[in-house]
Amino acid sequence: MDVYRTPAAALDNLVARRLQPSAEFVAAARRALGALGAFLRERGGRAAAQPWRVLKTAKGGSSGRGTALRGGCDSELVLFLNCFKSYEDQGVRRAEILNEMRVLLESWWQKPIAGLSFEFPEQDAARVLRFRLASTDLENWMDVSLVPAFDALGQLSSDVKPKPQIYSSLLDSGCQGGEHAACFAELRRNFVNVRPAKLKNLILLVKHWFRQVCQGEVRREELPPAYALELLTIFAWEQGCGKETFSLAQGLRTVLGLIGQYQHLCVFWTLNYGFEDPAVRWFLRYQLKRPRPVILDPADPTWDVGNGAAWHWDLLAREAESCYEHPCFLQAAGGAVQPWEGPGLPRPGCSGLDHPIQRDSAQRTPQESSSLNAVDPSAGSRQPSRPAPGPSGTASTIPCTLGTALDLSRISTKDLDRFIQDHLKPNPQFQKQVSKAIDVILRCLCEKRFYRASTVSKGGSFGRGTDLRGYGDAELVIFLNCFEDYGDQRARRLEILDEMRAQLESWWQDPVPGLSLRFPEQTVREALQFQLVSRAPGSWMDVSLLPVFDAAGQLCAGARPEPQIYSSLLDSGCQGGEHVACFAELRRSFVNTRPPKLKNLILLVKHWYYQVAARNRGQQPACASLPPVYALELLTIFAWEQGCGNESFNTAEGLKTVLGLVQQHQQLCVYWTVNYSFEDPAIRTYLLGQLQKPRPLLLDPADPTWNVGQGSWELLAQEAAALETQACFRNRQGTFVQPWDVMPALLYQTPAGDLDKFISEFLQPSRQFLAQVNKAVNAICSFLRENCFRNSPIKVLKVVKGGSLAKGTALRGRSDADIVVFLSCFSQFTEQGNKRAEIISEIRAQLEACQQEMQFEVKFEIPKWENPRVLSFSLMSQTMLDQSVDFDVLPAFNALGQLSSGRRPTSQVYVDLIHSYNNAGEYSTCFTELQRDFIVSRPTKLKSLIRLVKHWYRQCNKMPKGKGSLPPQHGLELLTVHAWEQGGRDPQFNMAQGFRTVLELVSRYRELCVYWTVNYDNRDKTVRDFLSQQLQKPRPIILDPADPTGNLGHNARWDLLAEEAVACMSALCCVGRDGTPIQPWPAKAAV
Repeated sequence: MDVYRTPAAALDNLVARRLQPSAEFVAAARRALGALGAFLRERGGRAAAQPWRVLKTAKGGSSGRGTALRGGCDSELVLFLNCFKSYEDQGVRRAEILNEMRVLLESWWQKPIAGLSFEFPEQDAARVLRFRLASTDLENWMDVSLVPAFDALGQLSSDVKPKPQIYSSLLDSGCQGGEHAACFAELRRNFVNVRPAKLKNLILLVKHWFRQVCQGEVRREELPPAYALELLTIFAWEQGCGKETFSLAQGLRTVLGLIGQYQHLCVFWTLNYGFEDPAVRWFLRYQLKRPRPVILDPADPTWDVGNGAAWHWDLLAREAESCYEHPCFLQAAGGAVQPWEGPGLPRPGCSGLDHPIQRDSAQRTPQESSSLNAVDPSAGSRQPSRPAPGPSGTASTIPCTLGTALDLSRISTKDLDRFIQDHLKPNPQFQKQVSKAIDVILRCLCEKRFYRASTVSKGGSFGRGTDLRGYGDAELVIFLNCFEDYGDQRARRLEILDEMRAQLESWWQDPVPGLSLRFPEQTVREALQFQLVSRAPGSWMDVSLLPVFDAAGQLCAGARPEPQIYSSLLDSGCQGGEHVACFAELRRSFVNTRPPKLKNLILLVKHWYYQVAARNRGQQPACASLPPVYALELLTIFAWEQGCGNESFNTAEGLKTVLGLVQQHQQLCVYWTVNYSFEDPAIRTYLLGQLQKPRPLLLDPADPTWNVGQGSWELLAQEAAALETQACFRNRQGTFVQPWDVMPALLYQTPAGDLDKFISEFLQPSRQFLAQVNKAVNAICSFLRENCFRNSPIKVLKVVKGGSLAKGTALRGRSDADIVVFLSCFSQFTEQGNKRAEIISEIRAQLEACQQEMQFEVKFEIPKWENPRVLSFSLMSQTMLDQSVDFDVLPAFNALGQLSSGRRPTSQVYVDLIHSYNNAGEYSTCFTELQRDFIVSRPTKLKSLIRLVKHWYRQCNKMPKGKGSLPPQHGLELLTVHAWEQGGRDPQFNMAQGFRTVLELVSRYRELCVYWTVNYDNRDKTVRDFLSQQLQKPRPIILDPADPTGNLGHNARWDLLAEEAVACMSALCCVGRDGTPIQPWPAKAAV
C-alpha cells in the first residue's frame, strides 16, 4: 500500500497530492447537482397522475459531507416531497415517483454540462435512483443516489435539537435499522461537514487505507461501510486530540488501534437524540446491547453503522494490527509514532481498551448512572461524590474521575445549562447539612470565654455560592478581639488553633445527623483544616478555620472600608495576600451578590479547570503551579461585567469569553475599586506599583496586596484553545458561537503614561491581519471591476476603498470594509437613490454566482429597508483569511470624476449637491475619496489617538441609552482631528493630553462649531449662502469636510456621551501619577 510506504512526515503531502478530489470535477459536479435540484424543484411531479412537489433538497454522501476521495466518490441528493406525510408514506409511492424522476432526469440531461458525462448503471436498490457523473477523462466520477424522502425535520433552526417526537414516531413506524436514514441527511451532513479541514484529511487517509484493503483479497460486501470509519475517525479525534492541527500519522495510528479493538467499541452521540423521551430511551438501551462494535449514526439512532453482527470487522482488524512497523508509523528519529491517548482510546501494549469508552454525561443511560461505584474520600486523595438523587428520583451521573467522565468538550451548546443543573450544582440536601454544621461549630467556638469573637464570616466557595459538586470548600473566619492589629495574628495564632481543635474534638458528638468531622494532615499554618463528611460516601466539604484580626470592623451592606484600613495593611510590611482572611466578608459579598446564572457560569469554568488539572496531573510540572481556581471565578465575573451584564445570557458565549481571556493571560490586567481606590496617596502609590508588575495581574477586589493571577497559565491557555473547537461552542448550523467583546485590560484602569502601550497592545491591528484583510478587499474590488455588469450597458467607472481600513484607523479585530462602486448609470445625484435597489440586487447575484470559482464564500445580511443603500455581506476564504471580513458595498454617482490627488473639486459639484439633496449627508458616499484623504494624510500618532477615541466610543455604546442614539463615530474622528489641529499639530504629542482634550470637547458639546474649507469654501455664492445657513443651526455642529450637507453633530444624544466623557476625565487614564488631572490642550470648541 502507498500509505504504508509513505513516511509519517509526508502523509500530509500524500493527502494533498493524491487523495483530495479534483477541484474542477467537484465544482462541475456541484453545479450539475445544483442545477438538477433547481430543475426538480421547478418541474416537480406536476405531470404525474398524483402530483408531487419538492419542498427542499439536501446534499449528502461523502461529497456533501466534504469527505470525498479522488477517483470515485458518492453523493446523495435527497428530495423532500410534499406528498409524504409520514415515514410510512414513502414505501407506498416510492417506486412510482422514482420512475417519474428517471423520466425527468433524462429530460434534464438533454442539455449536458460541459466536462461531465452521465449514465444510468444497473439499479440495485429499491429506495433510490442511481446515476453516475464522470469527468470526460474518466479519472473522476461520482455515484449519485437520488432519494425521495419524508420531510421529518421540517425547517431546521440553528442550534435547535430535533423534538423527541420526531424519533419516537420513527420508532413507531416499525422501520428496519436505517431504513429512513435519508430523512436525516441534513443532520448527518452537518455533523461531519463542520469539522476542521485537517480532520477531514485524516478521514480521507483512513478511507484510502480502507479502499486499498478492499482491493486485496477481501470482498467489499463483507466489510462495514466507509461511513463507519468516518465516524470512528471523528470519535478518535474528539477523544484524543480535538485540535485543528495535529499529526496525521498519530491520528491514523489511533483509528487503526480502535479498529484492532473493535470488539469493545460502543460509540454514539446525543447531539440530535437522547434519553429524555421514554420510547427513545428504551430503544437506545436496546441498541447499546447489540454485538460490538456498535457505532450509532448521530442523526438516526436506528442505524447501527458498526453492526458487529453483519460485518467482518475482524478482517479490517487483522490488517490494522499488522501495519505498525511500516514507515508511515515511524518518526524521523526512528521511534514509533504513538497514538493519541484519551477516554475510550487504546494504549500501546495493552490488550483491549484500558477502560470502558467514556461518553459525555448526556450519553449515559440511567442504568449506567445508577451503577457507578462510589469512592470514599477518607481513603486518601480527594474523589468526587457518588450519584445523588436527581429531580425525578433517579440517580444523577457524577464522574468517577473528573476529566474522563462529564467531558465538557462533548456537551452541545444548547445542553450546557442543563449540564450545570444536573451535574455541577451541589446537592441541596448536603448543603443544608453543611450549613447547619457550620452554624453549630461557630456557636461552639464563639462561646469559649478566653477569646471573644466580634463577628464571623463564612467564606470560600461555599460562602460565595460557587461551590462545585465534589469540589466544595468553606472558610470559617473568626474575627477575634484579642488581635488589635495585623501583626498580633502571628504571635498567638498557633496557640488559638490548637485550643480550637481540642475544643472541636471534645465537643463533636454527631450534632448534625449524617455528618462526621475529620481532621486531615494540616498543610496550612494559618488555619485549622477539617472535613465535614456525609455518611453517604463521597460527599464532603473541606473547611478551613481562620482566627484573624477584624480589620474592616462592622461594615454596613454596600459600605466601603475607610482608606486607613488599607494604608495600615500596607504599613504592616505583609507579604502579598498574607492577610486575605481579614477581608473575607468583602470577598464573599463581592461574589455572593451576583446573579444565579453568572454563578452557574462560574461553576462551568471551574469544572473545566478541574478537568484540565485532572487530565494533566503528574504529567507536567506546570500542573502543580496552576493559578488558584478563585482566579477563574474573578475572571468570569470580569468577563460578564465587561461583555454582558445581563442576568440572562448565552452560557456558551460566556464560557468562550473566559477561555479567550485565559489565552490572553500575558496581557491580563484586572482589578476593581469597589473597596479600595486611588484616592488615598499611599494606596495610589502602591496600586500604581502593582500595575507595573508582569502580567497576568488579577488583584483580589478585597485585598490589593493579593495578585490572584500568580501561577502558570500556559497549560490552561493550551487547553482553552483546544476546547474552543469542540461541540460545546458549535451551533447546529456548524458555526461557532461568538464570545462577548471583552479586552484583557480596561482603558479606564490604564495609567495615563501607558496609553501608547495600551493602543499598541490592544487597538493597533497586526500587519498580518491588515495584509489578509487588504487581500480580501482587493479581491472584492477586482471582482466588482471585472465581473459585475459584464453583459450590461452599465460600466464600473471606478472602485474606491473607504471606511477605517482605508483611512488607517481600523481597530484590532474589527474587520469591516467599505467599498464604493461608481457606476455609469448614475448621471446625477438623484438617480443614485432611484436605481440603487436594482444595482444592489445585480451585484449580489453576481457575487453568488462567482463565489465558487473565486474560492470564497459570502453570507448576505437581510436588508432592513425596501430600498437599501448598501449591500452588506460577510466573506470567508480558506485561502485568504483566518476570520471572516464584513463588507459594505455602496453604489454611487461619480460626482468628482477623475480627481487628481491634492486637488479640490469644482464649486459646481457642491452647487449640484446642494440643489439635489433632501437629507443631511444623503450623498456622502460620492465623496468617499475626499473623506479618506482627509484622514489618511495625518500623522501616525494622530491615527492612534483616533483609535483610542473610537475604542472609548465603542465602550460608551455598550451603555444603556434609552431613546435616541449616540453621535456617529465619524463625528468623533473629526473632533479628534480638530483637537489636534487646535493643540499645535505636534506629530509627537502626549497621548493622554490629546485624549483628555477630545473628552473636554465632548463635554462642551453645546459650544461645538467645527468645519473645514479644504474642499469647499465661500467663493461661490450658492455654497457661501448654504454654509452660512448650516453654521446658524443649533450646536453642536461638525460639518463633514468633504460634504457640507453632512452635519455629524445634529440630532444625537451628545448628553449621554458627555456624561461618559466627564466620568472618564477623572479615571486613571486621565490622571497623573501624583493624582492631579492631565491638562488638555487649549482647543477652541468653535472656529
